[in-house]
Amino acid sequence: GLGHKRLLFGLAHEWVDAAPKSAQAWFAVGSYYYACGRYHVAQRHYCRATRLDPHCPEAWIAFGCAFAASDESDQALASFRAAQRLAPAQHSSLLYMGMEYLRTNHLVLAQHFLSAALQSSGGDPLCLHELGVAAFNKRDYEVAINYFGKALRTSVETSRQTQTIGKQQQKLPSPSTIEIANGSSLKTTTECIDMCQDDFWEPTLFNLGQCYRKTRQFVQAAHCFEKCLVLCPGKASSYAALGFTKHLMGDLDGAVELYHQALSRKPDDPFSSEMLNRALQESLESFTIQDDTNNDDNNLSSVSSSKNNTSTNFNLSNTMMSGNLFSPSPQTTRSGAGGVMSSFLSPDGSMMSSARGSSSILRGGASSARRSGAGGRDISMNTDGSNLSLASGGDIDMSMTMG
Repeated sequence: GLGHKRLLFGLAHEWVDAAPKSAQAWFAVGSYYYACGRYHVAQRHYCRATRLDPHCPEAWIAFGCAFAASDESDQALASFRAAQRLAPAQHSSLLYMGMEYLRTNHLVLAQHFLSAALQSSGGDPLCLHELGVAAFNKRDYEVAINYFGKALRTSVETSRQTQTIGKQQQKLPSPSTIEIANGSSLKTTTECIDMCQDDFWEPTLFNLGQCYRKTRQFVQAAHCFEKCLVLCPGKASSYAALGFTKHLMGDLDGAVELYHQALSRKPDDPFSSEMLNRALQESLESFTIQDDTNNDDNNLSSVSSSKNNTSTNFNLSNTMMSGNLFSPSPQTTRSGAGGVMSSFLSPDGSMMSSARGSSSILRGGASSARRSGAGGRDISMNTDGSNLSLASGGDIDMSMTMG
């Protein structure tokens, strides 16, 4: 909605005072309390509206939404079925039934009702969005990307058509109108993302970014999350999702900054807190490994210089050189938290290292890192860009659905 709650409050109560027997007036009052999040109070007003006008499908749908928001699934479905009986030609009741089945994780029934709603509506972008959420829950991410992309394309083209119709005061149509009529105005999903200006579709962009992340298309995922921040700058979940994507791309500095942004808006977010600690630990270990490499290079050059001086002054035999000068001499350095790395020089002058106590991380390769998180959970992430997983909870999914 527009978020004008005070205006709605004044209008609805004035309407009730003027027409206490009007179902629409009580529907308006219920809508105000629903917008305020007081769903049980909204249920009472919607109930009164349905009693005053039992043949109003909008009141039954709103009544069902209030039940669904209160996690009363059976009453919600009963209200949606009543609306379907009153207006079988409308797809809204089918859509809301599919959304309720999707909320309760009945994916087969949700797919059935959402497909019926899409067919009845002729391409409602909200139906496409909910079908994308259903495909995401089935872990069919490519299909979900297709649905979310179609939803964005339909919404953007509808918005452009509306703007064009408002400006059609001339005799000849504008080029943009011709392009929309020919269906060639927007060719790629990236163009649809850039053209989207309505924050109502921010959840669609967010879910599309999650699908791209799941399929390891990190650049496209970051683009979606950045667009989410443009439309809704204050959402901590968008900062956390973008930070996680940067983390998987190997940009630790950018990930740390975004995790801080997420925590500044939602300090009690466990995901951002855990991933911030993870990113800081990886950054520290990476810095330590680079420092160890520089020290080992300096030690190697000093040993080579000592070799040249010794061979010039003392003319040592080959047996003495192999037995004394190039014998492995350990040099102990710190690597990570509590780990010890011992570096040796091999007879051919190359470096040999053995780490104990912690695993080293080389970003950009295919190595992996593990450490024990809070509460004894094992947290692992492949540094080649694959997803992070928790041994106690599985992969981390973030998705949103629009009600």
